[in-house]
Amino acid sequence: MEAYTGIPYTQLTAESNPNPKCALADQDPPLLHGDADDDFFSNGDAPKCCCFEWFISLVRCLLAPLAWIKCILVAMVQCVTWSCPSPNEWDFVIYLLRFVAYAVSTAGVRDSTLQSVVDLSTIAGPILNLWLGKNVSRCSVSSTLNPSATLGGRGEWLWPQGTGRNKDTCPPLPSTFPKVMLYIHGGAFVLCNSVTHRVITYELCRRTNLPICVPLYSRPPHARFPVALDQMTDIYESMCSYYGASNVILVGDSAGGNLCLTTALNAFQKGLPPPGKMALLSPWVDLTKESEEQPSMTENAPTDYLPVSLISRFSANYLPDATTAEDPLISPLYADAVLLQSSCPNVFLCYGTGEELLDQNRALAQKLLPTVTLELEEMPHVSPLFSTPVYGSDAAVDENCNPQPCYGLNKIVEFINK
Repeated sequence: MEAYTGIPYTQLTAESNPNPKCALADQDPPLLHGDADDDFFSNGDAPKCCCFEWFISLVRCLLAPLAWIKCILVAMVQCVTWSCPSPNEWDFVIYLLRFVAYAVSTAGVRDSTLQSVVDLSTIAGPILNLWLGKNVSRCSVSSTLNPSATLGGRGEWLWPQGTGRNKDTCPPLPSTFPKVMLYIHGGAFVLCNSVTHRVITYELCRRTNLPICVPLYSRPPHARFPVALDQMTDIYESMCSYYGASNVILVGDSAGGNLCLTTALNAFQKGLPPPGKMALLSPWVDLTKESEEQPSMTENAPTDYLPVSLISRFSANYLPDATTAEDPLISPLYADAVLLQSSCPNVFLCYGTGEELLDQNRALAQKLLPTVTLELEEMPHVSPLFSTPVYGSDAAVDENCNPQPCYGLNKIVEFINK
């Protein structure tokens, strides 16, 4: 793996950007015509390699029997030593996530094997469609939009049902929906995909009435920084050319929130204007070893579901050789404050006071001032992500803003719709 040799952002200021492409910020969406433009919004077929990659993922899982035996043994010990949660759905879901994460971490299951297991879960896509996909249409993104093919394709378009083209099999054009949401999924850079994140993207599409593009990106350990960042920056630039940057809304959770910020920073370096809005759910903005020693990492370990040892592993997998984690394109918390505010001027930041990334999210909120910040009391990492599966769509929120995950999701939707 070659070391990253990009321009260090510590040498940049907001004034250093000549912004030669600033016209992309306010231009009207172009009238699309011709095959080249239509390809960007066409229904992309799954790459031929997907079935083969799915098979490889299955083989990887089957070739790690010792890891799974150890994982089962650890889980059995946890069943005896861990106390059961209170009898409500939310606590059970967080307990289950924590149970699995700690078992995998303690057993030492390799990241590539764990990635394969999560990727195999895409087989549950039709179930998620029936459960959560009411009034939402979808199709795969095209190779013109995202040339990088991974397991499951290149990502997907979502849009309000009945508003698409070609009998609702292709997403609507900017002339119909002048604004678009670009959702970058999380998963510690290593895990998850557009299918796993339908638990929130379906709800966002339905409640904002916006088309959403959820691209897939190349992940470690096979593709490290800056591969995913470059892919997302290219897609963001394409979105700006079709919609205008002021009409592009960047949304991301955890590592996806990191990529939202670094995409905006990287785009600024390339002379692109900032997105119209950005909504971040518990972004992972500090990948340094020092961040693992922050007070919230230990104080919130009992309320969060992510073992610090797993966070450390995923961080090391994302970093290429001879690259410092203090590079703001890896840890955007280290970006110059003026530069960060210039490239991300309209941000909604949401995180829980019970998550291990609390300290770095609060530090980010200070750097982004003025910004809209929402702290969800005693909530773990990316809690709004699980709002719809646990509480249902459009769940009622009481006068005390409970359930907190639903309240957080409501505020995100309000920010996007404002």
